[in-house]
Amino acid sequence: MTERIVGQDIIMIPDDQVLADIIELLSREFVCYGYRKVTKHLQRTGYRINRKKVFRIMKENHLLNHTYNYRSPAKRVVESIVRVHNPNKVWEMDIKYVYIQGENRTAYLFAMIDCYTREVVGKYLGYHCTSSDVKMAMDFAFMDRGIEAISSVRIRSDNGTQFVSRIVELFLASSHIEHERIHPATPKEDGFIESFNSILEKEVIRRFEFSSFQDADDTIDRFIAFYNNERLHSAIGYKAPREVYERWKENLIEE
Repeated sequence: MTERIVGQDIIMIPDDQVLADIIELLSREFVCYGYRKVTKHLQRTGYRINRKKVFRIMKENHLLNHTYNYRSPAKRVVESIVRVHNPNKVWEMDIKYVYIQGENRTAYLFAMIDCYTREVVGKYLGYHCTSSDVKMAMDFAFMDRGIEAISSVRIRSDNGTQFVSRIVELFLASSHIEHERIHPATPKEDGFIESFNSILEKEVIRRFEFSSFQDADDTIDRFIAFYNNERLHSAIGYKAPREVYERWKENLIEE
């Protein structure tokens, strides 16, 4: 346990939370800190911790020297275009900008789509979109779908900093989920999520002026519910994505 000053209080922080804070710090795009600077950073955020303890935690978790900022070699896509015959085999994810006119700010929409059913399986909207936000949205999507359902899924994304971060890589690895990245400047390789983003742009973002963040969030939630449950999709036989998924589960999809 480690003491941390929070306001006027001193609370005890377990070592696994200290480790999580260190990993979050080291996952930032340009942070190349050794244990001394990590110690100083923790102390500036209220921790009463010395260099010896930080060194021990980082050494035990292979975060010393160059390893803390090491990114594993990118696993590139093999198939240029995804071909799947069942749901929960390949999900694509991406981030899109959404302008909030009433607040004169731009929000970030993170979305995940099932490449077989075209169903939006995960979504996050916020004025920031960090790797932790992406991890949280993926976690919710996995829980909603069910552990057994996603046991063989692989995730496809571009090379955005949120997607190649250590936080996301460790989360997917710990969930035993494969992550593949498209080649640079080849949006056709994640064409399913790009298609959804295009539909969202045409049918929502260009049609509505959002008075507030809440207005945008509510409107996009309503659209995704419509998109998943009612909107006819020509590529899946003029059915709605959720209908395709439910019929697949009931083994009613015609060959």
